Amino acid sequence: MSIFLITACDREKDAVILLGNEQIDPSNFVFQNTQPVFKPRQKIYYILVTKEPIESEELRIQVLKLDQKYPAYKIEVAYGRDINRGSQKNYVTDYFILHKEGNYVIRIFSHDNFDKPISETEFLVEPL
Repeated sequence: MSIFLITACDREKDAVILLGNEQIDPSNFVFQNTQPVFKPRQKIYYILVTKEPIESEELRIQVLKLDQKYPAYKIEVAYGRDINRGSQKNYVTDYFILHKEGNYVIRIFSHDNFDKPISETEFLVEPL
């Protein structure tokens, strides 16, 4: 099993996003101090775990592709989806698939606040 530590936390809610190449739930994730690396067309599983309950029943998952080539930096939305939180108030889990290599950031928002993500983190999709 390969599950990776994601470093970004929201100090107010103590939230973290974990990514892995296998399905994740609160009983099977493992922390590692490396940036997650995936391949194109691979399922990227995520889990958002929060210390405080998530009150909003709807969340927005947003994955941005970061193009950091000089002289122009570019950000594009690579994946976005609104999901129902489900019956669990302290975590939500699912997966997504990306088709292009690059540097990415995943951000998860509560539907009642699109100005500040609950948590976010960066990861990499390498060429096949």
